[in-house]
Amino acid sequence: MNTVRIVLVLTIAAALTGCMSFPYHDPLAAYHEVKPTSILVVPVVNESVDVQAPTSVLTTLPRLLGEKGYYVFPVNTVKTVLEYEGLYEPAEVHQVAPSELAGWFGADAILYVTIHEWTSRYIVVSTTTEVDFEYRIVDKNGVELWTARKSLSYTPQNEDSGGGMAGLLSMAITAAVERAAPNYLPLTREANAQVFYYDSPSLPPGPYSPVYEQYYQNLAEEKAAAEAN
Repeated sequence: MNTVRIVLVLTIAAALTGCMSFPYHDPLAAYHEVKPTSILVVPVVNESVDVQAPTSVLTTLPRLLGEKGYYVFPVNTVKTVLEYEGLYEPAEVHQVAPSELAGWFGADAILYVTIHEWTSRYIVVSTTTEVDFEYRIVDKNGVELWTARKSLSYTPQNEDSGGGMAGLLSMAITAAVERAAPNYLPLTREANAQVFYYDSPSLPPGPYSPVYEQYYQNLAEEKAAAEAN
């Protein structure tokens, strides 16, 4: 008898589950509602010991954002305006109310970037260069629209090193070159490209992108299909 009851309960539960419709979940609902046209890229906060890191990261951002279809305020203009307002340190800029920051430039959204790691580690006969960035976009009211974090590393491989002492010497030279001039910029560009284009959720295209209309049309169709099931 108990077995019959258990089977009956499971059957009813399965039937009810099949009839239930789950609401469409959009992880970027806030972003899709705001649909920013312009993005203000503010100075990068640096938690590494390399004083050149923020400048290197900052210079890689506008081009990719422009390619995604957004208007990006010129970095030098942003720096001049912020200094005019008495803001010289990135950490201070990040503490300013988003409404105030956006108001100075007429921006729809603000991109904050923090460098958590920017190092080159030398171990025996190899050098590994590592970066770790955190990205955050908020609208002019401070509402968080999109976040991402990316860690990447690069260890040069010497394919012609061969074996024996000659191979070790060649590897040591390759490692020394990488240590003297770490491959930061390619890693930085790759990190930006991955979070803007390939990671989930990637940054939606801006209004100046040729895929903008198609993107939002596909989004509307996905939502309609999900709600219909």
